[in-house]
Amino acid sequence: MFIITEHQYNLIMKQAQKAYPQETGGFLGGHDNTILGVLPVQNKEFNDPKTHFGLNSDDVERAYHFLVKHKLEYLGVYHTHPSGVPVPSQADLSHDQKYLFIIGLADRYNPDLVAWRVENGVARAEDIKIISDLGVTVVDIVTGKPKLSQNAPTAVMDRLANQIDDLIAGQQPEYPKLNPTLWDESSFSTFA
Repeated sequence: MFIITEHQYNLIMKQAQKAYPQETGGFLGGHDNTILGVLPVQNKEFNDPKTHFGLNSDDVERAYHFLVKHKLEYLGVYHTHPSGVPVPSQADLSHDQKYLFIIGLADRYNPDLVAWRVENGVARAEDIKIISDLGVTVVDIVTGKPKLSQNAPTAVMDRLANQIDDLIAGQQPEYPKLNPTLWDESSFSTFA
């Protein structure tokens, strides 16, 4: 099974919609079948971009540097089938990839992402679980530190750590009562 966050999933789907009706794709990296990095790539297939997705050596080199920089393992290439189902074609299977990730857009506004494990030219579907971004720690890709701790004062982080320790110990943490803040109600809207 593969795991991907809503944010990464939405990046892929926005790319698929933006490129429609042409194929598009990119590289996926991560650890232990958890997708942690998405590198979109422009389709280099100029003869028939509506039915084929192409990469060149510059794309592969850029993906290599992306994966090394972010300490990710290569998981595979994803691409769309704009007018079809997310089933590997013979051309897809001929590329000797361990995993294929295909987005079927037969129903354009209800895309279907399927992961395929390929062994000896035979593809078997793998489950993909899309998880909420809530509760996911966002890490700064430059420093490798959680963004919360990087931007928060030490006193705030210490207070948070103490509250977590209290919760673990079965105690109710104490929250400081804050004064009301003023806000500009003209920026509030009920329209979605």
